Amino acid sequence: MSQIKIENQENKINQIEIKKKVFFFLHGDDFKEEDLEPLVLIDNERIHLVMIKKKYPYDMYYFFENKKYLKVWNDKKGNVLLYFNNWSGNLFISNPQKTEYIDRFTYTAGQNKLICDERKTINLEGFDVISLAINQFTAHEEAIFYILCYKLS
Repeated sequence: MSQIKIENQENKINQIEIKKKVFFFLHGDDFKEEDLEPLVLIDNERIHLVMIKKKYPYDMYYFFENKKYLKVWNDKKGNVLLYFNNWSGNLFISNPQKTEYIDRFTYTAGQNKLICDERKTINLEGFDVISLAINQFTAHEEAIFYILCYKLS
């Protein structure tokens, strides 16, 4: 009986709970090659290409799908800001890419809650980025949640 209590206490100690406010922010973009850095997220057989803009004090993450894109970043207060819009065009990037393997990343997305690898819970208030990712950016859902879990919180 005491062994079970100790294991439960250790699990609670290892749990991380974060509260984040999410805002839609109408924010213009320029897609200059020198400002963008490719990030390749590999999950076994799936590859997600994410563009990072490092020009600003806080990294901005871009997800392109069909003829639309989603941009996600933090403001100086730690809030999550996002902007999405239609986009069609070409990007020519010669900057070297970074590669991260996310094949062990697991998540559970609920209403206003994202549970990352069963250890970290992010409570999201405001604009519903979870349903946006699931319904509009389906091909990048996992990559968006990975960035929210490990880059923006």
